Amino acid sequence: MSFRPASALIRQPVAKLGGQPVWLDEPFWPASRAFGAQMTFVGQVPIPGPELRMTYLFVTQDDLAVAETYAPDAGENALIVQPGGRIPRFLVGSSTGDGPSLWRRGATWAEMVPVELHIDLSALGGADERALGEEIAWQEAERNGIFCDPPEHDRVPLRSYVGGKPLFWQAHVGVPEPWQFFFQLDGGEGWGDGNWSGACDPLMIRRLRASKDDRRRA
Repeated sequence: MSFRPASALIRQPVAKLGGQPVWLDEPFWPASRAFGAQMTFVGQVPIPGPELRMTYLFVTQDDLAVAETYAPDAGENALIVQPGGRIPRFLVGSSTGDGPSLWRRGATWAEMVPVELHIDLSALGGADERALGEEIAWQEAERNGIFCDPPEHDRVPLRSYVGGKPLFWQAHVGVPEPWQFFFQLDGGEGWGDGNWSGACDPLMIRRLRASKDDRRRA
């Protein structure tokens, strides 16, 4: 994935960060289990395949750092699939079509500036793919009890992509059953023109996975 600012509101069912969801079916805006407020819309990513289907990513805005936004079934994040998806029992929400959306910090830490970004997808290959593969293999080895030195290469592994296998910040973390990895985003913290709020986490959905050939890079 690579990101570029939108010059106008994005109203098409395409991959994007921020703005408002472009719903393909009846809207469902999830709410935080801890706070009861609407979650923040992070972005939408199409599901690879012959028919247009979309995933919509939401996460709780948690200034107190007490919500379990890292847990897939704690009710503090959501990946909504349309059409044909289902709302899991641990999520609550409403049929509201719009709400709080992705932002970046402005000139001060407290200033939250709304953003809307196009997501451009391109095939991963060459040195980038090798570096990513080495990091993933190292993490998988650690999870299997094989401890060795981390790989040495001259590239920072890409952390925003669709498909393949996840690259976690913590090697001991895995994808729990029956969840399957779909895509992950590398977020930014700070302030200024180059930052938006977010997290670096894999996004998982049930019984759906993009294949290795569908992997796209940042």
